[in-house]
Amino acid sequence: MARFSYVAIDLRGKTAPGEIVANDIKEARLKIKQNGLTPIKVKASGDGGKSKTKTKKNVSLQNKLRGGKKRSLGGKGEKIGLEFLKRLLELHSSGMPIADAVKLLNQRLSDPGQKEIAGVLWKELAEGKTLSRSMRNLPQYFSESSSFVIEAGEATGNVSPILKKVISHLEEKREIRSKVLGSMAYPVFVGLIAFGVVLFFLFFLLPQIEEMLASLGGELNLMAKVLINGSNWVLAVGPFFLLALLIASASVLQWSKTEKGGMAFDQSLLKLPLFGNIFYLSEMFQLASLLSTLIWSGIGLTENLRLCEKTIKNRYIRNKFRSARALVNEGKSLPEALRKFRLMPLMQLDILEVGERTGNLGNSMEDSSKAFRLQLTKKIKTMTTLVSGGALGFAFSLVALVAISIVSSIFQVSKSISY
Repeated sequence: MARFSYVAIDLRGKTAPGEIVANDIKEARLKIKQNGLTPIKVKASGDGGKSKTKTKKNVSLQNKLRGGKKRSLGGKGEKIGLEFLKRLLELHSSGMPIADAVKLLNQRLSDPGQKEIAGVLWKELAEGKTLSRSMRNLPQYFSESSSFVIEAGEATGNVSPILKKVISHLEEKREIRSKVLGSMAYPVFVGLIAFGVVLFFLFFLLPQIEEMLASLGGELNLMAKVLINGSNWVLAVGPFFLLALLIASASVLQWSKTEKGGMAFDQSLLKLPLFGNIFYLSEMFQLASLLSTLIWSGIGLTENLRLCEKTIKNRYIRNKFRSARALVNEGKSLPEALRKFRLMPLMQLDILEVGERTGNLGNSMEDSSKAFRLQLTKKIKTMTTLVSGGALGFAFSLVALVAISIVSSIFQVSKSISY
């Protein structure tokens, strides 16, 4: 009889390391399955090749993560990670343990990105790590907030409903981002076309008309001269202005990386016309959505707030939330702490207060999340309408100004010609 060490997955999808006595590795695996576990790694205790095997696995894992672990989450990577989570949820919801589902996905998936995710996660799970911890090794596919929420689900054994919440949250966030980018595409396109038309008039058509008028004994009127002199001034001063703008931007960026500068910079972003409310509502929507998901996971409110604090990007809001969290740790209610630092509108705080009194804080937070999303959608629509109107008005004004200058100059010369 020999002693074997193993890492297995229980019915809830959690890893369960241990040891067992058997005649050989085949019998050891059979005994582990009889205990209601799914073995993912079995080997004889005191294996001399342990260090070598571990080294090979570490090297393999590093090769998988090379160039990826340092990359931040991008739109394409987030989409690949979202699709992988959907496939994982389908298998896990059917009753398959997380580790077995990841292993099967590693064998079946054809998409290179998703297959890379499955391969890395499987290696990590085989070494006894949790799904959330393994996901943090793939920051180019999964955000920290997603891994924190799944960590909460693993702590309570409710991974499947938490995965549904994470997927829903990611889809809503991508939908909002898509609306913003899609709505901004048209005004940007119109602005670029107008700018191109103006450049064509100023640097190609207008000089030719000036030569034609000079040959006829006329000259451009005052408006046309102002346009030409203005364009020449822009060409002369423009490069220096761009250089100064780049230096100023770099200085502000460097200043924003400091603690005091970052706080002031993020606070100023919230005060920007049109965009400030969008930044604020976006943070509140994600915060309320994540909080409702964590509350439903079953872990304590204090831990929920700690995890949520790490996901807030705006440093000014994060600092206020940290102060509110400290009050909650001292025994204050969540609505009372948020009200003290004015983190949410009074209407939403009243809803949270009622939910906390009735024991339905999760429902109240979810309602607040929906309210923030509705407000955010309205603000985005208003912003895009104003920006689109402004871009069209600016483009029309520029083109009209150049056209009127040229036409009026031609009329002026035509009147002075005597037959």
